[in-house]
Formats: sequence, C-alpha cells, structure tokens
Amino acid sequence: MHHARVAMLCVGVCAGTLIAGGTCAQSIAADAVLDAAGAPLADTPDFSLLLDPATNTPDRRAPLAGPSYLAAPPATVGSRTDKADGSVTLSAGQRLPTPWDAKVGVDLAAPAAPLPGQTGEDRGSGWANVAVPAAPIGLDKATIDARVDPNADQTKLSTALSRSVPVIGGLSLTLQNAYSVTQSLASPSGIPGPNTRVYSGDGGVRLEFPSATALSAGAKMSSTGERLTPSLRAEQKLFDSPFSITGTISQRPTGETDRSIMAGFKRTW
Repeated sequence: MHHARVAMLCVGVCAGTLIAGGTCAQSIAADAVLDAAGAPLADTPDFSLLLDPATNTPDRRAPLAGPSYLAAPPATVGSRTDKADGSVTLSAGQRLPTPWDAKVGVDLAAPAAPLPGQTGEDRGSGWANVAVPAAPIGLDKATIDARVDPNADQTKLSTALSRSVPVIGGLSLTLQNAYSVTQSLASPSGIPGPNTRVYSGDGGVRLEFPSATALSAGAKMSSTGERLTPSLRAEQKLFDSPFSITGTISQRPTGETDRSIMAGFKRTW
C-alpha cells in the first residue's frame, strides 16, 4: 500500500512538471516572436497563411479541368426536320462507350395532316452507325450503317466514303461513294421470296460555295436494274438559318425523269 501511494505521487509530480514546462515553453516562444511593442519581428516567418484555407495554394492532387476542345461529346444525339407539306421527321440516338464513334437510335416520320377520307400512318426504323478512322486510308469520312425498317420489311447494311478538297475562292469539292446490301425480311410464312437481296452503289461530286449554295451530281447502279440512274441536285440555305430550298432532277431505271422542289427546316441538338 505504501509503495502504491509513492508511485501515484511520483506520477502526479511528473505530470505537473510536464504541464508547467509546456506552458512555460509556449510563453517563451511567444515572447521570442514579439518585440517590445507587441508586434511580430520583421525577420520572423509568418506562418499564419498555413492556417487560412482561403489563401492556401491549390491542392496538387485535385484534378485539373482540361481544355474545352477535349470535352466529351454529348451522350445523346437527335434532329428534327419540319417540311413544307406539314410532315415531320425525328431522329434520336445514344452514343456507345467504344473507342470508335458508335451510335444507335431510331428514326420516326409523321406524315402531314391527312385529307378527308384518308388516314396517315407514322413510320419508324432502328439504326446503328459506326464512324471508322478514315485518315489512315486517305479519306475524310468513313462510316458503316445498319438499319432495320419494319414498315418496308427490309434490313440494310451500307458504307459511305468521302473526301473533301479545298478549291480556290473558298470553294470546296467533295467526292462521295456509297455501297449497300438490302435484305428483305421473311414473309409471314417464314420463307424468303425471290430476289430478297439487292446490291447497289452510287458515286457523286458535291461542290459547296461560300454563299451557302451546294450543287451535287451523281449516279446510282443497282443489281435489279440494267442502267445507271443519274441525278442532279441544288441546295440553298436561306439567310444563314435552318431553312433551305432543294431542287432535284433524277432519272428512274425505266428512263422517266423526276423533278422536285422542296423547302425544309432542320434543327439538330
């Protein structure tokens, strides 16, 4: 019992000594950094900045914002086109997390208001698109498209290639080629009909002027036809707006000529 009391007394004396020593050391340190007027000495480092988070240097571990041109493209894509006849076409898609620019989506077409006694029917199709790196093969654009159209009872796989060449005076010349394979869907009986697969290819040249005018000339060939079907198209945008007027002259496989003029409004988001 006597030894326990002596040990407790020694612990208390040691604790008191440590507390007094710490207080004395703090007092001496405070007196050392203050002059007679009570102001900090000029040659004494000011550590107050370390205590103020607002004036601290930025945390090197925090991620830095990259340049705006490195921002990822939006995950959703879409467009809307309102035609002069009152019909509307919509396209909506979603980008896929792949190394190449890949998208999937649907296209919807709503006809104009039907005339009395007629019924309008909406149409829709599903699609997928992949943009292949074109620079290694000397092109500006190379895409692969797949589409399923239940209304037309067919599927289509196609590819498009293009290359643009600048011309003097602000003109731009674009060479375009496209190839496709169209497969008819099975009939209700499950037995495919004759000539269910059609191969086609077309090529064209597009000339764009600084005045928002574009002229296109091309020709198309199909495995079901015996002759080329040429076409000529002119497009003019109005007053740097989404409105445009397009005129087309094309030839059918039967030799007849089609002529059309359309006005449209296109908006992309």
